[in-house]
Amino acid sequence: MFKIMVVEDDQTIAQLVADNLGKWQLDPVVVTDFATVFEQFLDVKPHLVLLDINLPVYDGFYWVQKIRDVSKVPVIFISSRNTNMDMVMSMNLGADDFVNKPFAIEVLIAKINALLRRTYNYSDQNADALEHNGLLLNLKNGMAQVGDTQINLSKMNTNSSRF
Repeated sequence: MFKIMVVEDDQTIAQLVADNLGKWQLDPVVVTDFATVFEQFLDVKPHLVLLDINLPVYDGFYWVQKIRDVSKVPVIFISSRNTNMDMVMSMNLGADDFVNKPFAIEVLIAKINALLRRTYNYSDQNADALEHNGLLLNLKNGMAQVGDTQINLSKMNTNSSRF
């Protein structure tokens, strides 16, 4: 499940976005302490960040620069600041997309899904592992894992009498 970090100080919007992310099987992580956004980013390790420009303590431009110092995770700005300069600055500082408030939640979800698909699904064609609904398949060693249980899937599994 993809973790989406929501950095939005309007709690009504943050909750609306989080609720809709959950409906799409995405895992929202809503930031409430705006002084520690970067620390939370490092702790959560999200697959994508939704970031407002106007925030308490530091603005979104500051946080996207901090994120870009350590990560290439996709970032979408969501903001009521909609001048061309704000959009250009967002992209120049490392954002992948910009959504103007007010926005249609369906459009935001479509942009998130498209960015996740491009960033993770296509680039992971040579991945060593696949994960779906809690099942992890290690393609290098032929092991499957569900929770703490590991299963050897190789053809030469001598521990199994079923083959």
